[in-house]
Amino acid sequence: MQQVSDEEVMLNYQKGQVEAMDELLRRYKTPIYHFAFRLLGNAAEAQDIAQEAFLRVHQCKGTYQPSGKFSTWIFSITHNLAVSRLRSKKMWALWPRQEDDTDALVEFASTDPSPEEIVSTNELSDVLKKCIQSLPFLQREALVLREYQGLDYQEIAKILNKSLGTVKTLIHRARQNLKDKLLPYAQELKKGGL
Repeated sequence: MQQVSDEEVMLNYQKGQVEAMDELLRRYKTPIYHFAFRLLGNAAEAQDIAQEAFLRVHQCKGTYQPSGKFSTWIFSITHNLAVSRLRSKKMWALWPRQEDDTDALVEFASTDPSPEEIVSTNELSDVLKKCIQSLPFLQREALVLREYQGLDYQEIAKILNKSLGTVKTLIHRARQNLKDKLLPYAQELKKGGL
């Protein structure tokens, strides 16, 4: 059985098939929530943004045109809502300045982890989350769309309304910043024998 594309599902919803929204929710509820959470760093606000994004999809169903990917459209809606939320809370200190960035999404996988390894992994996960949250907003947003949502550079450029070159630079800087921030921690783990 061939799966119906996101665009077709949205067009079906536009035509009045209410169950099509259930399918869109099934496909995008988690990715949209995670995207908002990684941008805002707050679970309650991320949940609000995700709900509002789907409300906007409902409100805009009559004007939806499948000129691009549905995923680009819904992530753009989420991006705009998150930026508006940050503006309203005057959290613009997070907005990017001209800084370096890096990436070192280090994975410590083990088939049978010891308790020490579990603690270390949890600590690394916490450190990684804090490092990602400390990135300038646009770098964090571009990195999350690329690494966590798996979007290509073109889609990210459309969502952020930036040029392809700018998106590549943002992601490169985000990765460089993460690498710089995680390197001391990795060296500390190595000294500790982990």
